[in-house]
Amino acid sequence: MLKWGFVFLLLAVASGLFGVAVSDAATFALAQVLFFGNVVLFVVFTLLGAMVPRALDVPRHDSTRQREP
Repeated sequence: MLKWGFVFLLLAVASGLFGVAVSDAATFALAQVLFFGNVVLFVVFTLLGAMVPRALDVPRHDSTRQREP
C-alpha cells in the first residue's frame, strides 16, 4: 500500500509538471491518503507489538533423555 502511495505521488508530480490540474489534485489527494494511512498502521502495529507479553524461558522437561541411576 505504501508503494501505491508513492506511485500516486509521482503521478501527481508528473501531471503537475505537464499542467493537468484536475488529475494533479486527485492523484495528490490519493497519495496523501495512502501515505498517512500507512503511517497510522505502522504506529498502531508498532504499539501492539510492544504491548505483547514476551514468553518466559522456562526449561522444558525432556522425557526422551535417560535418567542416570
